[in-house]
Amino acid sequence: MKEIVLISHGKMAAGVKSSLEMIVGSQAHVHTVSLREDGDKTQFESDFLGLMKTLQRPVLVIADLLGGTPCNVATENFLKEEEVDLMAGMSLPVVLEAALNEKATSTDLIQIGKEATVDVKHHMKAEEDKIEEPAERTDFSLYADYAGKAKIVNARIDERLIHGQVAGIWTTSLDTQRIIVINDEAAMDPLQKSSLRMAAPSSMRLSVLTVEEAALNITNGKYGLQRLFLLFKNPTEVWRFVEAGGSIDTINVGNMSYKEGTREITKSIKVLPEEETIFQKIHDHGIQITAQLVPSDPVIDFMKKLINN
Repeated sequence: MKEIVLISHGKMAAGVKSSLEMIVGSQAHVHTVSLREDGDKTQFESDFLGLMKTLQRPVLVIADLLGGTPCNVATENFLKEEEVDLMAGMSLPVVLEAALNEKATSTDLIQIGKEATVDVKHHMKAEEDKIEEPAERTDFSLYADYAGKAKIVNARIDERLIHGQVAGIWTTSLDTQRIIVINDEAAMDPLQKSSLRMAAPSSMRLSVLTVEEAALNITNGKYGLQRLFLLFKNPTEVWRFVEAGGSIDTINVGNMSYKEGTREITKSIKVLPEEETIFQKIHDHGIQITAQLVPSDPVIDFMKKLINN
């Protein structure tokens, strides 16, 4: 795996790595070197070259600022070394892609940096304008050949719905073709729909549906053989989906945040007593329940954890 070195003035590099690992877990191949507030070029160059001597090639160096001391030191020392790539303009989207996609070139990363810089209000308004009125009831006879054959690559409970872990890691690692957000509130709120479209990968199809619509569409084969990633906000919606005729073999619990009255099952999962009852119903229905924040984490038997905690 390519080594990545983030270099910056002050604590920016360390902060970006910290944010990266908050989203995707530990990244041992990502390193940081800072020009300290009480340091100078000599300090930075000593720390940077000391690290570079320990790293196997290839190495990607990402600097915070073109023309700044960290970038200049890297350029002076490694401009002619073919197995060291240098780029400036550090941002979390760029570092996230570099860390997770070993095939990404500097050109790819620069393009991602450009695409990630948007006027959010203007973008949201443009997405709102695309929202159509609810279509007439679907003629499912058109999809009869696919009824009962949905290709569900993952079903996940995550209160945040589409965010970095889902958009940047899970869906890409599973070669997802369509994300289906199954949440009544989001399906009925144009602003939430716009936010979800903005958060989803631009190359991926997205549906934001009520529980009833999702169960009906998926069961009747509306999405053909597309690779579907189902996203729920809580276990109650999963159980309602099942009661409405939806079929899943496994549900992955990713993130349920603290609320008054919850107890901690894992660092990222806190459940209310009534939610424990719902999880038991899901389990008794024959659905396997796992806990896994990101694909690189070990898969945990959620019900065993729930019972033994």
